[in-house]
Amino acid sequence: MATNMIVEGKGAPTALITTAGFRDILELRRLSRHDRADLYDLQFRNPRPLVPRRWRFEVNERIRHDGSIETMLDREQLTQVAKQIDASDIEAVAIVFLHAYANPAHEQRALEVVRRLLPDRFVTASHEVNPEMQEYERTSSTVINALLGPVCARYIERFGSELKAEGFGGELLFMQSNGGLASGDVVAKKPIVLLESGPAGGVSAAVRGSDHLGIKGLLLGDMGGTTFDVSLVRDGRPELRTEAMVHTYAVRSPTIDIDSIGAGGGSIAWIDAGGGVRIGPQSAGADPGPACYGRGGERPTVTDCNLVLGYVDPDSFLGGEFRLDRAAAERAIEAHLAKPLGVSVLEAARIVQAVSNSLMAQAMRLMTVERGFDPREFAYLCYGGAGPVHAVDLAEELDIRRVIVPPLPGLFSALGMVMADRLHDSQRAVEADLGSLPGERIEQLARELQREASDTFGPAVAALGVEARWRADCRYAGQPASIAVDIDASLIVRASADPSVFRAELRSGFEQSHKRMWNFIKPDQPVILTNLRLQASVASGWRGTARSQSQARGVPGERPVVIDGQPQVLRVFQRSGLAEGARVAGPAIIEEASSSIVFKTGQHAQVDAAGYLHIHL
Repeated sequence: MATNMIVEGKGAPTALITTAGFRDILELRRLSRHDRADLYDLQFRNPRPLVPRRWRFEVNERIRHDGSIETMLDREQLTQVAKQIDASDIEAVAIVFLHAYANPAHEQRALEVVRRLLPDRFVTASHEVNPEMQEYERTSSTVINALLGPVCARYIERFGSELKAEGFGGELLFMQSNGGLASGDVVAKKPIVLLESGPAGGVSAAVRGSDHLGIKGLLLGDMGGTTFDVSLVRDGRPELRTEAMVHTYAVRSPTIDIDSIGAGGGSIAWIDAGGGVRIGPQSAGADPGPACYGRGGERPTVTDCNLVLGYVDPDSFLGGEFRLDRAAAERAIEAHLAKPLGVSVLEAARIVQAVSNSLMAQAMRLMTVERGFDPREFAYLCYGGAGPVHAVDLAEELDIRRVIVPPLPGLFSALGMVMADRLHDSQRAVEADLGSLPGERIEQLARELQREASDTFGPAVAALGVEARWRADCRYAGQPASIAVDIDASLIVRASADPSVFRAELRSGFEQSHKRMWNFIKPDQPVILTNLRLQASVASGWRGTARSQSQARGVPGERPVVIDGQPQVLRVFQRSGLAEGARVAGPAIIEEASSSIVFKTGQHAQVDAAGYLHIHL
């Protein structure tokens, strides 16, 4: 809901109050880094500003980059701005002052004044949302938080009230983009954490799965109806990013690093003007859905092609509750692909499968190779209803030796929301040369972040035990972008007592990451510590394992499948009929209600104690 509001431009009417001279920052944007889909598109049109110019107000105030005050906040001017807003239909107010990350005093005073004068409006400030340098990104993030605030707050209040009316006596929690849960009160104040939170559930389940599996390195592929989402789990933790683009708008909020492409099971296959086969981003959706659903869909999708090739069984789809129409799939492929290409229906379906596999494999390379990781060092955990269908082909493409299919892959993301822990992310701007940074300042900032986390969780939740994960954003002096570096908690504790060790360890960690990402380091260049970050967690998620309860067929069946262009007849096993330790030699098919997987000669599948299915290539 939150993401759609930004994409569709349906957020609450919002006003921006900013430092005199910075009214147009939302339109100037970040000129040094392009934020358009194609840098060379001469027809590109700038996206609409998040706030119309008439609702962007300036007030006299000025804080320098070091936090000292140059010009005091003009309260009378601020009061007049608040009166103008009060006479309008504006529902939310974003307050963003210059260098508020270094000293939030003026924003704090402005918050008090505006909230007192506009008690029925949603009011937020940049030091609450993104206390970090770079004015455009900070302004964009704060305004987006304001745009989402009123609508999300009403939804949360209404949903909670209706739950209580139905007799619900538990606590309502919401999934965040960082992969953790938060209370309705927390999310209502900072709804920016809801953006792109949908795919995060699957990553949370994968993190829990890595504990069961004893595998710390997992490459994740979530293939649903519309998209293919790729992410990484390293050392039992998801990869995080702190900045993203949502519909060309900059958003700064800790988010699981997920890349998405329009190559889901429902993605439509089509032929472009040059005669090439393309996949998506258009999707058949759930209604009418792929042609094989028999609900009126006439365009061929990836699912239609998988059905024709035998990777999907029309009789056992969704446990046999929803029979697929193979003839309808063949008609769609023939009319829109086979005839224009001058090939058979089977060959057209094979081409679509090959193109979709190529697109997904490229997304997996971008998540690994482009970030300095070797995909061969990871196991491939696939989920989503269509994820296992393509998994073996993708693993072969990247020389991955093991594919893992979790229990109930079609429900894995939903399961992840039950398994997720409470999480709270917070940060403090530092912007100082690491070589001369006092250890006392690090400890002071760390104490502030720990207090913030405890206050957010509340005494009852914090009493369950708060685990701290520390990170620092670092860059070489003169570089525009920072790299996040993990910090051992013991270094934080000893920062003031032994600052030289803290500096040396942090610089070493930064240069290791810099070498991995960019293949060089600059030993003589000063390192700047940009931000100190804390991710606090409280173990509250379910720690069990899920298993399918569907009934197995007594005898394996058989089904024709086209593998690597060759038709074969393979044995079909029901996953629920495979006991712990069961081993199935390929070639074979293993089916379950939400998905199926095809593996080949020389490969074998085995079920572990937690119900995960391992395909060894």
